[in-house]
Amino acid sequence: MATDMLTVPVLNDLRLASLKTSVDDWRTMVGRLEKLATGGDGQVSAKDLQKKANAADWVGVNATVSRQFVARTAAQFDDAASEAKSVLAILSDAHAAFTQHKQDLQTAIDELAKRNIYVSGKGGVIASVPPPAVAGKADIHRPTDQELEVAQARITRILWEATETDRIAARALRLLAKDKYDFTDQGSTGLEDADHDQGRADAAYWRREIAKGNVENWSEEKLARFNETLKNQRDNPGFTETLALDLGADGTLQFWRDLADPGQGKTPDGDRAKLLGDLQKNLSMSLAGASHSTSPEMEAWKKDLIAAGGKLYGHEGIMAKTYGFQIMSNLMVKGKFDEGFLDDYYKGLRTFEAEKKPFDPASVWGNPALGGAQLDYTAKGPDGDYGTTGSDPMAGFLKAVSHNPDYATELFSREDAADYLLTEREYYDEDDPYGEGDGTVQSRDALGKALLAAGTGLNPDQPYVVASYEHTEVQRQVFDGAMRRLADKGDEFPAELRDDTALLLGNWGDDVHRTASSLGPGEGPLDYGDLLEVSKQVSRDQNAYGTLMEGVNQAVVADFHTEHQGDPKEELIRAGHTVGFMESVRYQALETDKEDPSWSAKWGYHIVGGTANFIPVVGDAVQRGVDSAAYAWQLEEQGRIDEELAIDTRRTFASRSAYLDALGDEWSRVNPGHELSQEGNKRLRQGEIGGSAFDGNDTANRAAGITPR
Repeated sequence: MATDMLTVPVLNDLRLASLKTSVDDWRTMVGRLEKLATGGDGQVSAKDLQKKANAADWVGVNATVSRQFVARTAAQFDDAASEAKSVLAILSDAHAAFTQHKQDLQTAIDELAKRNIYVSGKGGVIASVPPPAVAGKADIHRPTDQELEVAQARITRILWEATETDRIAARALRLLAKDKYDFTDQGSTGLEDADHDQGRADAAYWRREIAKGNVENWSEEKLARFNETLKNQRDNPGFTETLALDLGADGTLQFWRDLADPGQGKTPDGDRAKLLGDLQKNLSMSLAGASHSTSPEMEAWKKDLIAAGGKLYGHEGIMAKTYGFQIMSNLMVKGKFDEGFLDDYYKGLRTFEAEKKPFDPASVWGNPALGGAQLDYTAKGPDGDYGTTGSDPMAGFLKAVSHNPDYATELFSREDAADYLLTEREYYDEDDPYGEGDGTVQSRDALGKALLAAGTGLNPDQPYVVASYEHTEVQRQVFDGAMRRLADKGDEFPAELRDDTALLLGNWGDDVHRTASSLGPGEGPLDYGDLLEVSKQVSRDQNAYGTLMEGVNQAVVADFHTEHQGDPKEELIRAGHTVGFMESVRYQALETDKEDPSWSAKWGYHIVGGTANFIPVVGDAVQRGVDSAAYAWQLEEQGRIDEELAIDTRRTFASRSAYLDALGDEWSRVNPGHELSQEGNKRLRQGEIGGSAFDGNDTANRAAGITPR
């Protein structure tokens, strides 16, 4: 049965004083039982009785029956004392843990309240900001999407950990009390020990079930029980290591092969397929946890697993088989795998591909005669049901890379690896390796996530509140190298990389703004030509272009609020220059795809908020300026799309007058004492930013080789 997570009121209202009383009572009980078992204070004990029984000259029936009875009775006192110690240890640890959980929850609630975030009884978080009529002119913080995501993750984690404490303690106590006529000397020494014991017991149970075979015939109820165990134990080394070692490398791969696609037309679908998706994620996280173990046994398991990548796994009587790399990569879609294991896996996979000369991934990995299996249930296939082939092992590996940002950065900082992954290696549509499919190359989508993690140091699947544009030198190396390689692709830039590249550019928004607004190529922190080409390719998708504009807009407004030397008009001119640059790349994108029959469908409305987690969160005052400018830009963009306004090479920012006005107004709000901010000088101010937009547009057009018409 699924474990219901504790609610906020339940955790808050826990009567820890009663639990503390129980701990004290059991501590007293342990002392008394130990005296009965071993003596002390002149008391007669079971130990004394045992000594006398052993020393006595027993004859007849007494030599057997009576002596054994005395020995067993004496041992029971020892067992009773041991069991009491276990109860005490579990209750004591539970009391300490729940005390910490309650404190963590209250601290979180108090801190979030200061940020105007309300936590509901069920653990949900919402912004709690009074309406303008109530707030008046008060400067009230409005939580951002990033803050809400991080807050939700924080509360959920606290409640989950409290639920785990409750589950582990309850199970340990039930185990101690299971025999009403006997005591045990096998109790746990505390909550952590109990957790590991339970994990090992669960792993042993499911290993026996798997060993019986025919896992493809498991009922959905049994699958759900196994999935619940994985969910509860996926971060428990006692479970994860035991399960991996008991199954062995071959057994692990064959298990998922059998469960995911039994062959003979029995491919799971419907509710079973959806359930397998959850199970796949939880099993992946379990193996990710196990990969961090450095025990000799687990080191051997990891080597065996990689060595099995080139082996074929199938079913008796069925010719089609699947490579071990294909199976394992689908068990790497979630969780943070160990860096060393990931690197060894990459080398093994890359070596395997290098030996297939000439290497054609669609023929090797997508060949139905070799694979043809359905191994991934974490996404919906072309038919709308859960389940895809998951045939390209590079996809699952790259997903794992994205969940370990430190390794992602290290991997893409290597010239040979970056060349191979971004330039040399071919990718294919796994839904239809030899046809058109749905046009989405799944492994390239995973490549985008891995590159995003490498250049930002952030896991794309986790919420963050980024505080600054600061990056490490290695991340800069990765970013510069990626920009160069992606720019070299020109119009062959993969569509699957546009959204993640837009987020990457937004994360480096300050450098993007300083380069786009520079006096000319070579003056900014980034390569101007590379930025121009990559921005153009990103802008071929309206949603990606909107995401890029969100990041750039935030960088522009943040620049207004940053301390600079010299005349603040410099920031105003830079803002206009960047707007002109961005309109040039949009024009170039539209020109590139204007003959595409699906062109109009690609340019719909952008949903604001796509950059959450990747661009720095700014203060409330800055955010108001960001929001105001973004709103003006969005209205103009929607109007341009609705009215199908044409844009030419010279005035590609002509539909941006309201956006430029909003930026100018925000600049004046930051610089109220500047002459351009004085009453009656708005036209002068807008002339400055508008003229700069012309200059930025001309600079970008010339760099792109565009001749004004």
